[in-house]
Amino acid sequence: MKRPGLSRNALKSLDVDQAAAGAPPDRRAKDIAELITVDEEALRTIAEVFAGTSLPKDPRKVRSLLKLRGEVTEAWSQARNAFVQIGRALNDLDSELTRDERDRLRLGFQQLFPFSETVASQFRQIALAVDEGRLPLEVLPGSYGTAYQLALLKPAELEEAQLRGLLRADVTRNAVIQFRREVLAVARHRPVGLDRNRLLAEMRRIEADRRRLVEQLLKLRLRRRQISAILTGEGE
Repeated sequence: MKRPGLSRNALKSLDVDQAAAGAPPDRRAKDIAELITVDEEALRTIAEVFAGTSLPKDPRKVRSLLKLRGEVTEAWSQARNAFVQIGRALNDLDSELTRDERDRLRLGFQQLFPFSETVASQFRQIALAVDEGRLPLEVLPGSYGTAYQLALLKPAELEEAQLRGLLRADVTRNAVIQFRREVLAVARHRPVGLDRNRLLAEMRRIEADRRRLVEQLLKLRLRRRQISAILTGEGE
């Protein structure tokens, strides 16, 4: 379903109708026409969100919304780049330290840095997912908590997340957590992995056990008949 918006044709028609009536073109229509060239998708969203109000026809308010949107997007992008860079720096440092040094760093992390080791661990995981190519930087959310939830997904799970439209910068943490819960629920009810050789070996063991049981059953049946014959003979 097409979202409500202001099309260029509608604006042109507005100007033509006003000119025919002898009135000067509506300045608001011209202003909004200029805004459309800036971000049509954002304008359509504004028209949808504020449907039934006069805001979409108010160039000043529309400009304010677009300006704020641009500033928030830029800040969001900077935040994303910041925690990825921090994660990379932490991973680089870890590669230079000994195991004992890494352990000591984690224990005293908050004495050296303005955030906890738990947060640092999330930064590391996010940076690793980006650098390994599992998570494209451009779809990474600006919230490190949300980005971390995506970084926990395996490649196959990330493919499914992409099909569901969850790999995008504005995805919410709750949406990703809900997806992870569904993935874990499915994993609990399916085999961990298909090992053909192991399954074939198990099949051979089952078949050997079946043959032994059949042989044992035949022996039991024979013995039963023997006992029955003996008992019948005594009765005579």
